[in-house]
Amino acid sequence: MSERKYKVLIADDEYWTREKLKRMIPWEKYSLELLEPAVDGEDVLRKMEEEIPDILITDIDMPFLSGTKLLAVVQEKYPKVISFVVSGYNDFAYVKDSFLAGSINYLMKPVTKMDLVNALVRALEMIGEREHEQKSLQEAASLIQDTEFSEMIAHRQLPLASSVSVNANMDLAGISLILLKIHNLQEAVRKSRQTRNAFSFHTKERIREFLRNEKAIVFNHIYHSNEFLIITEMSGRELEQTAERLMTGMSEFLQTELTLCISGHSYSMESLHTAYMETVGILMERKFCRKDEILFCEEGGEKEGRMRLHFQEEKEKQISFYLAARDGDGVCRVILEESGLADCEKQGWSYLEVKQTVRQIMNALQDFAARECSREKAIDIENVTESLDKTVESLDIRSVCDMMREVVSMLVPEKKEAATDSMKAIVQEAAAWIDGHFYEELTLTTLAEQFHVEHSYFSRVFRQEIGESPVLYITNRRMEKAKQYIQEGKKNLTEVAFMVGYDDYTYFSRVFRKSTGMSPREYRSRFEKSN
Repeated sequence: MSERKYKVLIADDEYWTREKLKRMIPWEKYSLELLEPAVDGEDVLRKMEEEIPDILITDIDMPFLSGTKLLAVVQEKYPKVISFVVSGYNDFAYVKDSFLAGSINYLMKPVTKMDLVNALVRALEMIGEREHEQKSLQEAASLIQDTEFSEMIAHRQLPLASSVSVNANMDLAGISLILLKIHNLQEAVRKSRQTRNAFSFHTKERIREFLRNEKAIVFNHIYHSNEFLIITEMSGRELEQTAERLMTGMSEFLQTELTLCISGHSYSMESLHTAYMETVGILMERKFCRKDEILFCEEGGEKEGRMRLHFQEEKEKQISFYLAARDGDGVCRVILEESGLADCEKQGWSYLEVKQTVRQIMNALQDFAARECSREKAIDIENVTESLDKTVESLDIRSVCDMMREVVSMLVPEKKEAATDSMKAIVQEAAAWIDGHFYEELTLTTLAEQFHVEHSYFSRVFRQEIGESPVLYITNRRMEKAKQYIQEGKKNLTEVAFMVGYDDYTYFSRVFRKSTGMSPREYRSRFEKSN
């Protein structure tokens, strides 16, 4: 985002309208400086001369100097100022006059948050087209849209009446929501050799190219960075063809596994949260395999009988028996082979079936750790479980199984490994490599492959030499760096999460809390107060 702050001036003779617009969005967060609002046309001209804002938001009906006349003066004296009008008028003559006077947008009262967001996005884009700092401005505009729409779908915000468009060019007679899930975002960003914000911006630009539809709204979920969402009016065969074209193009562009989930058609923007939950629901139904997949929400509700139970109570008893007997091989045989997890791809398991089975198994292992192990080891098992949840998201069953074996080895004491000097050197080299690449998508499997060693042997020697497992070592390095970034105060918390290797802020927050005893926000607040 650009370090420069772009000045915004609001003009309205109604006090409550001015106050509403002032409080509608966190201006500072988006590098926007909201000037003291003007109360009439003459006040606008005074403030224009004193402050020279970049963006003007003015009511069309004000005392002393009407909005249309004001815009004409502003256009003549301050041609670089981007302006738009707010009005209760529903007369085309006023609309036409405002555009002729230089306004880029016309908004009907009451103005909603999304109306304001889209107007600001467009204004920043227009400024960007005119200035050399176009890239940073476009990224700034992109972040505003990402943030506000993410809040809308995540927290059931209802800022829009069904008759109000969030896009000046979009008729909301009906919409569908498309969720594009990137299953290995860190790898995609690494291949792009771009910053996180630049990657997000260019990915959205590429999505728009494949959509071939200027009306669609595209945004990146700020709390789940590996999710890009599209609001579109398309439906039926047109939507199916677009989804196929989008999948083909984005798969080639990103070079990692993708899932496209398309919601049912809705007739109100107020249902966006429901549509989002719908797409997340059908994501759970995809096959657990490293292949791209397109899923459509079926009319008439969800299918029945899709979820199969693979881990029964009897297997939990077997796990407890083998753990008590300190038989690690027996535990692994139950959780990986007898449960069917190791062969889940061949058996056609769904993403949800794998996710639920892994969770049930880990619950059994965590229960044992809580009963029989030290508090420190129990916490370590919890941390590995969090990492395992994200490994499942990558659709890589080999890495999932390797991590589960790692957990078993943490619970069942092993004989000390007679490590060679060369293996000890490899472990030290691996630890140093993790220190410099902690932010990448790292698993026990990828580390073993990187250093050309067998993963279980590598893990055992790593624990002996370093004092903790590879997975915990990665987590601890990430948390140390996260605390450093938070203390520096230059990045927001979602950016910090991504910079240390987490594309899901909620997941990062859970891991951070377990590591420090407080949330990232609490940590930042305490650090600021102490300094």
